[in-house]
Amino acid sequence: MPKRFNVVRAASALVEATLKTDKQVSIEFGVSIRTIEQWRSRLKVDEELQREFRRMANEKLSQWVGEIPNSLELAIGFIASAARTGDTTNPDMVKAITGAIATLNDVFVIQAAIQQRQQGGE
Repeated sequence: MPKRFNVVRAASALVEATLKTDKQVSIEFGVSIRTIEQWRSRLKVDEELQREFRRMANEKLSQWVGEIPNSLELAIGFIASAARTGDTTNPDMVKAITGAIATLNDVFVIQAAIQQRQQGGE
């Protein structure tokens, strides 16, 4: 007998798949990659699944976004302190600070990409 489709499970897996690979999600949820792909296809036509996906995606994004300001404030403070107290003639120090700033930028880019994926974009 085929298993009954579970909207909550599928939506939860698809939200996770916006942040992880299909392989990771398939292992986490105990399903095949093909099942993840089928759920993603069903998301395009199933209004109940769309509603649950949007609800869960917004909840997940709100949690994640809620943590960003404090994390960024701490990171920026650390970078500023390191930049003030570090040896600016040391190439490794300059590289580390530059890398940290690039990482902060990446956070904003990733956040935008996640929002777009969760809103149904690719």
